[in-house]
Amino acid sequence: MSIRIDAAEMTSDRTRHTAAMWPVPDYEAPPTLWRVTWLPDRYLTRNQAITAMTIAEVVWTHEFETPGSKDPIWLHIDGWAAELGITGPHAVAEASLPPEDHAPEPAAEIAR
Repeated sequence: MSIRIDAAEMTSDRTRHTAAMWPVPDYEAPPTLWRVTWLPDRYLTRNQAITAMTIAEVVWTHEFETPGSKDPIWLHIDGWAAELGITGPHAVAEASLPPEDHAPEPAAEIAR
């Protein structure tokens, strides 16, 4: 696995999901939050973004059996997902979708 992390973005050679820094406005020295493509409505800390990218890499490179199976990867997935406040199966389901499936819906045009 290879997550590349720089000052403003996280990418991977194993998944198309990415994370981007999201500066908080109206601060002299703004704190930064991160957004990950498979959790588009969540603002994460840098460490949580790394965790989310790790989940995305594992999901895109591992063939999963059903939750509760004897596959030991579920112990890791469940632990990482708990760091994000979600369940392992929810994390796998969301990270399994391509980034474009998480894109916000375009605003409907208002008829005049």
